[in-house]
Amino acid sequence: MSSLPMVSLVHQVLKTAPAVDVQSSVIQELDKLLNGANVKAGQSVAVAVGSRGIVDLVEIITTIITELKKRQLKPFIIPAMGSHGGATAQGQQDVLKALGICPEKLGIEIRAEIETEQLGTTSHGVPVHFSKTAITADHLLVCNRIKPHTIFSGSIQSGIQKMLTIGLGKATGAAAYHRAAHDFPFEKIVSESVDIIASRASIMGGISLLENSNKEICTIEAIPFSQLAQKEAALLKQAESLMPRIPIKKIDLLIIDEIGKEISGSGLDTNVVGRKYNDHVSNDHDWCQTRFIHVRGLTKTTEGNASGIGIAEFCTKSVVNQINWPKTIINSITAGHPTAAMCPVAYDTDQEVIDAVFSMLGDAGRIVHIKNTLQLDRMIVSQSCLDDLKANEPNIKTSDLFPMKMTDEGNLIDIADQQ
Repeated sequence: MSSLPMVSLVHQVLKTAPAVDVQSSVIQELDKLLNGANVKAGQSVAVAVGSRGIVDLVEIITTIITELKKRQLKPFIIPAMGSHGGATAQGQQDVLKALGICPEKLGIEIRAEIETEQLGTTSHGVPVHFSKTAITADHLLVCNRIKPHTIFSGSIQSGIQKMLTIGLGKATGAAAYHRAAHDFPFEKIVSESVDIIASRASIMGGISLLENSNKEICTIEAIPFSQLAQKEAALLKQAESLMPRIPIKKIDLLIIDEIGKEISGSGLDTNVVGRKYNDHVSNDHDWCQTRFIHVRGLTKTTEGNASGIGIAEFCTKSVVNQINWPKTIINSITAGHPTAAMCPVAYDTDQEVIDAVFSMLGDAGRIVHIKNTLQLDRMIVSQSCLDDLKANEPNIKTSDLFPMKMTDEGNLIDIADQQ
Protein backbone atom coordinates (compact mmCIF):
# COMPACT_ATOMS: atom_id res chain seq x y z
CA MET A 1 0.00 0.00 0.00
CA SER A 2 1.38 3.39 -1.03
CA SER A 3 1.72 6.13 1.56
CA LEU A 4 -0.68 8.96 0.82
CA PRO A 5 0.76 12.40 0.04
CA MET A 6 0.29 15.57 2.02
CA VAL A 7 -2.37 17.75 0.40
CA SER A 8 -3.92 21.19 0.59
CA LEU A 9 -7.56 22.25 0.23
CA VAL A 10 -7.62 24.96 -2.43
CA HIS A 11 -10.27 27.65 -2.76
CA GLN A 12 -10.26 29.31 -6.16
CA VAL A 13 -12.05 32.59 -6.80
CA LEU A 14 -13.09 32.09 -10.38
CA LYS A 15 -12.98 34.94 -12.88
CA THR A 16 -16.56 35.46 -13.83
CA ALA A 17 -19.26 37.71 -15.24
CA PRO A 18 -22.23 38.92 -13.19
CA ALA A 19 -25.43 36.88 -13.26
CA VAL A 20 -28.50 38.33 -14.95
CA ASP A 21 -32.11 38.41 -13.79
CA VAL A 22 -33.24 35.39 -15.75
CA GLN A 23 -36.96 36.03 -16.06
CA SER A 24 -36.74 39.70 -17.06
CA SER A 25 -33.86 39.00 -19.48
CA VAL A 26 -35.78 36.21 -21.21
CA ILE A 27 -38.87 38.43 -21.56
CA GLN A 28 -36.84 41.32 -22.94
CA GLU A 29 -34.91 39.21 -25.47
CA LEU A 30 -37.89 37.15 -26.56
CA ASP A 31 -39.87 40.35 -27.18
CA LYS A 32 -37.09 41.53 -29.51
CA LEU A 33 -37.22 38.26 -31.41
CA LEU A 34 -41.02 38.12 -31.66
CA ASN A 35 -41.37 41.77 -32.66
CA GLY A 36 -39.08 41.15 -35.61
CA ALA A 37 -40.69 37.86 -36.62
CA ASN A 38 -43.74 37.26 -38.79
CA VAL A 39 -45.86 35.58 -36.12
CA LYS A 40 -49.64 35.59 -35.95
CA ALA A 41 -52.07 34.66 -33.20
CA GLY A 42 -53.06 31.00 -33.30
CA GLN A 43 -49.81 29.81 -34.91
CA SER A 44 -47.84 26.94 -33.39
CA VAL A 45 -44.32 27.36 -32.03
CA ALA A 46 -42.08 24.35 -31.42
CA VAL A 47 -39.72 25.19 -28.56
CA ALA A 48 -36.65 22.96 -28.88
CA VAL A 49 -35.14 21.91 -25.55
CA GLY A 50 -32.02 19.78 -25.10
CA SER A 51 -30.84 17.31 -22.49
CA ARG A 52 -28.14 19.37 -20.79
CA GLY A 53 -28.28 20.43 -17.15
CA ILE A 54 -28.53 24.15 -17.89
CA VAL A 55 -28.91 26.20 -14.74
CA ASP A 56 -32.38 27.82 -14.35
CA LEU A 57 -33.64 25.81 -17.34
CA VAL A 58 -37.14 25.36 -15.89
CA GLU A 59 -37.52 29.10 -15.23
CA ILE A 60 -36.22 29.93 -18.71
CA ILE A 61 -38.55 27.54 -20.54
CA THR A 62 -41.54 28.42 -18.35
CA THR A 63 -41.01 32.11 -19.09
CA ILE A 64 -40.72 31.45 -22.83
CA ILE A 65 -43.95 29.41 -22.84
CA THR A 66 -45.80 32.06 -20.79
CA GLU A 67 -44.74 34.87 -23.12
CA LEU A 68 -45.66 32.91 -26.24
CA LYS A 69 -49.11 32.22 -24.80
CA LYS A 70 -49.55 35.94 -24.02
CA ARG A 71 -49.20 36.56 -27.75
CA GLN A 72 -51.92 33.97 -28.37
CA LEU A 73 -49.44 31.58 -29.94
CA LYS A 74 -49.64 27.81 -29.43
CA PRO A 75 -46.30 26.55 -28.08
CA PHE A 76 -45.25 22.95 -27.57
CA ILE A 77 -41.97 21.39 -26.47
CA ILE A 78 -39.88 19.25 -28.78
CA PRO A 79 -36.84 17.36 -27.44
CA ALA A 80 -33.69 18.28 -29.36
CA MET A 81 -31.20 15.76 -28.06
CA GLY A 82 -30.12 13.44 -30.85
CA SER A 83 -29.87 9.91 -29.48
CA HIS A 84 -30.13 10.75 -25.78
CA GLY A 85 -32.76 9.02 -23.70
CA GLY A 86 -31.98 5.72 -25.38
CA ALA A 87 -33.05 7.20 -28.75
CA THR A 88 -36.74 6.64 -27.92
CA ALA A 89 -39.64 9.08 -27.60
CA GLN A 90 -40.43 7.96 -24.06
CA GLY A 91 -36.77 8.05 -23.09
CA GLN A 92 -36.43 11.63 -24.29
CA GLN A 93 -39.55 12.68 -22.40
CA ASP A 94 -38.07 11.04 -19.31
CA VAL A 95 -34.86 13.04 -19.75
CA LEU A 96 -36.85 16.29 -19.90
CA LYS A 97 -38.91 15.26 -16.88
CA ALA A 98 -35.72 14.66 -14.91
CA LEU A 99 -34.70 18.23 -15.79
CA GLY A 100 -38.06 19.54 -14.54
CA ILE A 101 -39.63 19.99 -17.99
CA CYS A 102 -42.99 18.20 -18.10
CA PRO A 103 -46.50 18.84 -19.54
CA GLU A 104 -48.13 19.07 -16.11
CA LYS A 105 -45.92 21.99 -15.05
CA LEU A 106 -45.98 23.86 -18.36
CA GLY A 107 -49.56 23.20 -19.42
CA ILE A 108 -48.52 22.26 -22.96
CA GLU A 109 -47.66 19.15 -24.95
CA ILE A 110 -44.26 17.54 -25.30
CA ARG A 111 -44.08 16.02 -28.78
CA ALA A 112 -41.18 13.62 -28.59
CA GLU A 113 -41.62 11.66 -31.82
CA ILE A 114 -38.25 10.50 -33.16
CA GLU A 115 -39.16 10.19 -36.86
CA THR A 116 -37.11 12.29 -39.26
CA GLU A 117 -37.28 13.31 -42.90
CA GLN A 118 -34.24 13.65 -45.13
CA LEU A 119 -34.38 17.22 -46.41
CA GLY A 120 -31.34 17.09 -48.64
CA THR A 121 -27.64 16.33 -48.83
CA THR A 122 -24.63 18.57 -48.19
CA SER A 123 -21.84 19.05 -50.72
CA HIS A 124 -19.87 16.54 -48.61
CA GLY A 125 -22.54 13.90 -49.24
CA VAL A 126 -23.99 14.10 -45.72
CA PRO A 127 -27.73 13.34 -45.55
CA VAL A 128 -29.59 16.09 -43.67
CA HIS A 129 -32.18 14.48 -41.41
CA PHE A 130 -34.60 16.64 -39.47
CA SER A 131 -37.49 16.04 -37.08
CA LYS A 132 -40.81 15.59 -38.88
CA THR A 133 -42.55 17.15 -35.89
CA ALA A 134 -40.43 20.30 -36.09
CA ILE A 135 -41.23 20.72 -39.79
CA THR A 136 -44.97 20.79 -39.07
CA ALA A 137 -44.71 23.75 -36.68
CA ASP A 138 -45.48 27.24 -37.97
CA HIS A 139 -42.35 28.47 -36.16
CA LEU A 140 -39.34 26.88 -34.49
CA LEU A 141 -37.59 28.47 -31.52
CA VAL A 142 -34.39 26.90 -30.18
CA CYS A 143 -33.15 27.48 -26.65
CA ASN A 144 -29.65 26.35 -25.79
CA ARG A 145 -26.42 27.12 -23.96
CA ILE A 146 -23.42 28.13 -26.06
CA LYS A 147 -20.08 26.71 -24.95
CA PRO A 148 -16.94 25.00 -26.29
CA HIS A 149 -17.60 21.44 -27.43
CA THR A 150 -15.67 18.55 -25.94
CA ILE A 151 -14.49 17.30 -29.36
CA PHE A 152 -15.32 19.79 -32.12
CA SER A 153 -13.32 22.95 -32.76
CA GLY A 154 -13.98 26.01 -34.91
CA SER A 155 -16.64 28.73 -34.95
CA ILE A 156 -19.54 26.29 -34.43
CA GLN A 157 -19.41 24.06 -31.36
CA SER A 158 -22.16 23.56 -28.75
CA GLY A 159 -25.02 25.95 -29.37
CA ILE A 160 -28.09 26.75 -31.44
CA GLN A 161 -26.79 25.44 -34.78
CA LYS A 162 -25.63 22.17 -33.26
CA MET A 163 -29.08 21.71 -31.73
CA LEU A 164 -30.76 22.38 -35.08
CA THR A 165 -28.69 19.69 -36.78
CA ILE A 166 -27.61 17.03 -34.28
CA GLY A 167 -30.34 17.67 -31.68
CA LEU A 168 -33.30 17.87 -34.05
CA GLY A 169 -31.74 15.36 -36.41
CA LYS A 170 -32.71 12.83 -33.72
CA ALA A 171 -30.72 9.59 -33.59
CA THR A 172 -30.51 9.16 -37.37
CA GLY A 173 -29.24 12.66 -38.02
CA ALA A 174 -26.92 12.73 -35.03
CA ALA A 175 -25.24 9.55 -36.23
CA ALA A 176 -24.83 10.93 -39.76
CA TYR A 177 -23.29 14.22 -38.62
CA HIS A 178 -20.90 12.63 -36.15
CA ARG A 179 -19.84 10.09 -38.76
CA ALA A 180 -19.15 12.83 -41.30
CA ALA A 181 -17.22 14.92 -38.76
CA HIS A 182 -14.42 12.34 -38.84
CA ASP A 183 -13.73 13.25 -42.47
CA PHE A 184 -14.91 16.84 -42.92
CA PRO A 185 -14.81 20.08 -40.87
CA PHE A 186 -17.73 20.05 -38.44
CA GLU A 187 -18.53 23.75 -38.88
CA LYS A 188 -18.85 23.40 -42.66
CA ILE A 189 -21.15 20.38 -42.37
CA VAL A 190 -23.36 22.14 -39.84
CA SER A 191 -23.44 25.44 -41.73
CA GLU A 192 -24.60 23.77 -44.95
CA SER A 193 -27.08 21.59 -43.09
CA VAL A 194 -28.66 24.57 -41.32
CA ASP A 195 -29.24 26.26 -44.68
CA ILE A 196 -30.92 23.11 -46.01
CA ILE A 197 -33.09 22.81 -42.88
CA ALA A 198 -34.14 26.47 -43.19
CA SER A 199 -35.49 25.78 -46.67
CA ARG A 200 -38.17 23.55 -45.13
CA ALA A 201 -38.56 24.59 -41.50
CA SER A 202 -39.66 28.03 -40.32
CA ILE A 203 -36.81 28.84 -37.94
CA MET A 204 -37.60 31.93 -35.90
CA GLY A 205 -34.20 31.91 -34.21
CA GLY A 206 -32.71 31.05 -30.85
CA ILE A 207 -32.55 32.08 -27.22
CA SER A 208 -28.84 31.68 -26.47
CA LEU A 209 -27.50 31.29 -22.95
CA LEU A 210 -24.04 31.73 -21.49
CA GLU A 211 -23.05 30.47 -18.04
CA ASN A 212 -20.29 32.03 -15.99
CA SER A 213 -17.67 30.06 -14.06
CA ASN A 214 -19.99 29.95 -11.04
CA LYS A 215 -22.63 28.18 -13.18
CA GLU A 216 -24.94 31.19 -13.26
CA ILE A 217 -26.63 32.56 -16.35
CA CYS A 218 -24.67 35.70 -17.25
CA THR A 219 -25.90 36.34 -20.80
CA ILE A 220 -29.26 35.76 -22.48
CA GLU A 221 -29.44 36.87 -26.09
CA ALA A 222 -32.13 36.36 -28.70
CA ILE A 223 -30.69 35.68 -32.13
CA PRO A 224 -32.85 35.98 -35.27
CA PHE A 225 -32.15 33.22 -37.73
CA SER A 226 -30.68 35.67 -40.24
CA GLN A 227 -27.91 36.60 -37.74
CA LEU A 228 -27.36 33.15 -36.26
CA ALA A 229 -23.94 32.24 -37.71
CA GLN A 230 -22.29 35.59 -36.94
CA LYS A 231 -23.70 36.10 -33.44
CA GLU A 232 -23.19 32.52 -32.28
CA ALA A 233 -19.50 32.66 -33.25
CA ALA A 234 -19.05 35.82 -31.15
CA LEU A 235 -20.87 34.30 -28.18
CA LEU A 236 -18.71 31.18 -28.41
CA LYS A 237 -15.57 33.28 -27.94
CA GLN A 238 -17.18 34.91 -24.92
CA ALA A 239 -18.11 31.48 -23.52
CA GLU A 240 -14.53 30.26 -23.89
CA SER A 241 -13.28 33.16 -21.76
CA LEU A 242 -15.78 32.27 -19.01
CA MET A 243 -14.84 28.59 -18.64
CA PRO A 244 -13.61 27.49 -15.20
CA ARG A 245 -10.12 25.99 -15.25
CA ILE A 246 -7.94 23.77 -13.09
CA PRO A 247 -5.04 26.08 -12.12
CA ILE A 248 -2.47 23.28 -12.48
CA LYS A 249 -0.72 22.76 -15.82
CA LYS A 250 0.81 19.31 -15.19
CA ILE A 251 -1.24 16.61 -13.47
CA ASP A 252 -0.20 13.01 -12.94
CA LEU A 253 -3.49 11.82 -11.45
CA LEU A 254 -6.77 13.71 -11.72
CA ILE A 255 -9.43 12.32 -9.38
CA ILE A 256 -13.04 13.22 -10.24
CA ASP A 257 -15.87 12.53 -7.79
CA GLU A 258 -18.61 12.45 -10.45
CA ILE A 259 -19.29 12.62 -14.17
CA GLY A 260 -22.63 12.99 -15.96
CA LYS A 261 -24.38 14.16 -19.10
CA GLU A 262 -25.70 17.29 -17.38
CA ILE A 263 -22.11 18.25 -16.53
CA SER A 264 -20.79 17.75 -20.06
CA GLY A 265 -21.73 15.92 -23.22
CA SER A 266 -18.74 13.69 -22.56
CA GLY A 267 -19.51 13.32 -18.86
CA LEU A 268 -16.33 15.20 -18.01
CA ASP A 269 -15.41 18.33 -19.96
CA THR A 270 -12.38 17.52 -22.09
CA ASN A 271 -11.61 21.24 -22.37
CA VAL A 272 -11.02 21.25 -18.61
CA VAL A 273 -9.13 17.97 -18.13
CA GLY A 274 -6.79 18.25 -21.14
CA ARG A 275 -8.26 15.51 -23.36
CA LYS A 276 -10.05 17.40 -26.15
CA TYR A 277 -7.98 16.03 -29.02
CA ASN A 278 -7.19 12.53 -27.74
CA ASP A 279 -9.04 10.53 -25.10
CA HIS A 280 -5.88 9.41 -23.33
CA VAL A 281 -3.09 11.79 -24.30
CA SER A 282 -2.96 15.54 -23.64
CA ASN A 283 -1.31 17.64 -26.34
CA ASP A 284 0.09 21.15 -26.65
CA HIS A 285 -3.32 22.61 -27.53
CA ASP A 286 -4.90 21.36 -24.30
CA TRP A 287 -5.30 23.57 -21.26
CA CYS A 288 -3.36 21.16 -19.05
CA GLN A 289 -1.37 17.97 -19.39
CA THR A 290 -3.13 15.13 -17.54
CA ARG A 291 -1.52 11.71 -17.44
CA PHE A 292 -4.18 9.60 -15.67
CA ILE A 293 -7.83 10.18 -14.76
CA HIS A 294 -9.77 8.33 -12.05
CA VAL A 295 -13.60 8.57 -11.89
CA ARG A 296 -15.30 7.81 -8.57
CA GLY A 297 -19.02 8.12 -9.40
CA LEU A 298 -21.89 9.09 -11.69
CA THR A 299 -24.38 11.87 -11.02
CA LYS A 300 -27.96 10.93 -10.22
CA THR A 301 -29.32 13.03 -13.09
CA THR A 302 -27.32 11.17 -15.73
CA GLU A 303 -29.40 8.05 -14.92
CA GLY A 304 -26.64 5.60 -15.69
CA ASN A 305 -25.51 7.24 -18.94
CA ALA A 306 -21.75 7.09 -18.42
CA SER A 307 -20.73 8.25 -21.89
CA GLY A 308 -17.21 9.61 -21.42
CA ILE A 309 -16.20 7.04 -18.80
CA GLY A 310 -13.78 5.63 -21.39
CA ILE A 311 -11.76 8.86 -21.28
CA ALA A 312 -10.66 7.86 -17.77
CA GLU A 313 -7.96 5.27 -17.21
CA PHE A 314 -9.32 4.19 -13.81
CA CYS A 315 -12.57 3.93 -11.88
CA THR A 316 -13.96 1.95 -8.96
CA LYS A 317 -16.16 -1.13 -9.39
CA SER A 318 -18.99 0.75 -7.71
CA VAL A 319 -18.99 3.12 -10.73
CA VAL A 320 -19.20 0.20 -13.15
CA ASN A 321 -22.22 -1.10 -11.23
CA GLN A 322 -24.01 2.25 -11.74
CA ILE A 323 -23.62 2.25 -15.52
CA ASN A 324 -26.61 1.72 -17.80
CA TRP A 325 -24.65 0.12 -20.61
CA PRO A 326 -27.35 0.26 -23.36
CA LYS A 327 -27.81 4.03 -22.82
CA THR A 328 -24.07 4.61 -22.67
CA ILE A 329 -23.31 2.54 -25.75
CA ILE A 330 -26.10 4.05 -27.89
CA ASN A 331 -25.01 7.58 -27.01
CA SER A 332 -21.33 6.89 -27.68
CA ILE A 333 -21.85 5.00 -30.93
CA THR A 334 -24.22 7.67 -32.26
CA ALA A 335 -21.60 10.30 -31.46
CA GLY A 336 -19.01 8.29 -33.43
CA HIS A 337 -17.03 8.02 -30.20
CA PRO A 338 -17.07 4.33 -29.14
CA THR A 339 -14.08 4.74 -26.86
CA ALA A 340 -16.25 7.00 -24.68
CA ALA A 341 -18.12 3.86 -23.59
CA MET A 342 -15.06 1.72 -22.89
CA CYS A 343 -14.58 0.52 -19.34
CA PRO A 344 -11.50 1.81 -17.48
CA VAL A 345 -9.39 -0.37 -15.22
CA ALA A 346 -11.74 -0.92 -12.27
CA TYR A 347 -10.57 -1.46 -8.70
CA ASP A 348 -12.52 -2.06 -5.50
CA THR A 349 -11.17 1.04 -3.78
CA ASP A 350 -9.56 4.41 -4.40
CA GLN A 351 -6.51 3.26 -2.46
CA GLU A 352 -5.90 0.52 -5.02
CA VAL A 353 -6.12 3.05 -7.86
CA ILE A 354 -3.57 5.31 -6.17
CA ASP A 355 -1.30 2.31 -5.53
CA ALA A 356 -1.48 1.36 -9.23
CA VAL A 357 -0.69 4.89 -10.37
CA PHE A 358 2.19 5.28 -7.95
CA SER A 359 3.64 1.93 -9.11
CA MET A 360 3.90 3.41 -12.63
CA LEU A 361 5.07 6.88 -11.62
CA GLY A 362 7.74 5.69 -9.24
CA ASP A 363 6.98 8.53 -6.81
CA ALA A 364 4.06 10.32 -5.20
CA GLY A 365 3.25 12.32 -8.32
CA ARG A 366 1.11 15.41 -8.75
CA ILE A 367 -2.49 14.74 -7.68
CA VAL A 368 -5.54 16.96 -8.16
CA HIS A 369 -8.94 15.95 -6.73
CA ILE A 370 -12.11 17.76 -7.96
CA LYS A 371 -15.85 17.24 -7.57
CA ASN A 372 -16.63 17.55 -11.29
CA THR A 373 -15.47 19.61 -14.24
CA LEU A 374 -18.04 22.37 -13.64
CA GLN A 375 -17.35 23.00 -9.96
CA LEU A 376 -13.74 24.07 -9.67
CA ASP A 377 -13.92 26.58 -6.86
CA ARG A 378 -12.75 23.92 -4.35
CA MET A 379 -10.23 21.14 -4.94
CA ILE A 380 -7.57 19.08 -3.19
CA VAL A 381 -4.02 19.25 -4.57
CA SER A 382 -0.93 17.39 -3.47
CA GLN A 383 2.05 19.27 -2.04
CA SER A 384 3.99 18.86 -5.28
CA CYS A 385 1.38 20.99 -7.12
CA LEU A 386 1.57 24.03 -4.86
CA ASP A 387 4.33 25.79 -6.79
CA ASP A 388 2.01 26.00 -9.81
CA LEU A 389 -0.45 28.07 -7.79
CA LYS A 390 1.94 30.93 -6.99
CA ALA A 391 1.22 32.75 -10.25
CA ASN A 392 -2.48 32.79 -9.31
CA GLU A 393 -2.12 33.91 -5.69
CA PRO A 394 -4.67 36.77 -5.88
CA ASN A 395 -7.39 34.31 -6.87
CA ILE A 396 -6.36 31.29 -4.81
CA LYS A 397 -6.20 30.41 -1.14
CA THR A 398 -4.56 27.22 0.11
CA SER A 399 -4.97 25.53 3.47
CA ASP A 400 -2.19 24.15 5.63
CA LEU A 401 -0.96 20.75 4.52
CA PHE A 402 -2.70 17.66 5.88
CA PRO A 403 -2.64 13.93 5.03
CA MET A 404 -4.97 12.90 2.22
CA LYS A 405 -8.19 11.66 3.89
CA MET A 406 -9.21 8.06 3.36
CA THR A 407 -11.95 5.96 4.97
CA ASP A 408 -11.20 2.68 6.75
CA GLU A 409 -12.47 0.91 3.61
CA GLY A 410 -9.80 2.60 1.49
CA ASN A 411 -11.93 5.23 -0.24
CA LEU A 412 -11.40 8.97 -0.47
CA ILE A 413 -13.67 11.54 1.14
CA ASP A 414 -15.76 13.45 -1.41
CA ILE A 415 -14.67 17.03 -2.05
CA ALA A 416 -18.11 18.27 -0.96
CA ASP A 417 -17.58 16.71 2.49
CA GLN A 418 -14.12 18.19 3.12
CA GLN A 419 -13.70 21.41 5.10
